[in-house]
Amino acid sequence: MGRRTRALTPALAALLGVLALPGAHGATSPNGVGRMSVSPAIVSAGTTGEFTFTFTADSSSLKGVTTVDVPRGWTLPQRTSSGGPGYLTLKRGTCASSTRITSIKVHRITIATSCARRKTYELVYEKATAPTISADGYIFLARTRPAKGRKARFRPLGRRKQPIVRVRGAAPTALFIGVTSVATAGVPFSVTVRGVDQYGNNAYPYVGRTVKLSSTDTKATLPGPYTFVQTDAAQHVFTGVVFRTAGAQRITATDSSGLKVESAPITVSASTAAAAYLPSAFALSAGTSAHRRS
Repeated sequence: MGRRTRALTPALAALLGVLALPGAHGATSPNGVGRMSVSPAIVSAGTTGEFTFTFTADSSSLKGVTTVDVPRGWTLPQRTSSGGPGYLTLKRGTCASSTRITSIKVHRITIATSCARRKTYELVYEKATAPTISADGYIFLARTRPAKGRKARFRPLGRRKQPIVRVRGAAPTALFIGVTSVATAGVPFSVTVRGVDQYGNNAYPYVGRTVKLSSTDTKATLPGPYTFVQTDAAQHVFTGVVFRTAGAQRITATDSSGLKVESAPITVSASTAAAAYLPSAFALSAGTSAHRRS
């Protein structure tokens, strides 16, 4: 996403599913009480499953309120349809019996919390569907507020104590090819090939498949086949592609499992040397004809 010059607010972070927490940009505001983990912490785009959030009052006891914001793109949490998508249940665990879900307003879950130090409760999020956009970290932003004190405010848990789910690409269903729209004969350029899932994310896994390039230009110079490895993250750049023939040309990428993609037309112009030669040759011819007429 590039380097940001301004920090995201926690509210905007929750909307975007982006991690932006106190301390990430030099902020010194105190953190909320406790930590919250989530299992599973890695899923494939668009898949549905059950997620368990475990809250622990680690640094001190907490008697007050906890809120959890579900990121946009996830199934909305609800308590009206048991067993339906997004249904929530709370297991008090070792926390006091007063610990319970008190409200759900769109994306925000509010929990009355009474947990002594090192005590835990679980929040179970049933039949929840992950977004179709892959990301390294969707944060379910958790905040706490003590019950005492009129001026007490909600404070996010520490940056390393938030529940974060990584959504990676699903199984490969197609190839994507990225090429230039114009090229010059004899001048090398690069071609990017990605294995993608049904949503357009880089697929996972995309390993052990060999991709080769072909072209409508029978005189083109093309790099050899490439076999993808895990560290490629389903993407490889083929360098040293050279067209030799002017006109509209295309490149096709095919992998060893039969996936195939053809590029949009690439307008290939004559080489610089040839273009420079043509006017001078024309001028010489015209000059010779004029001399003969004289």
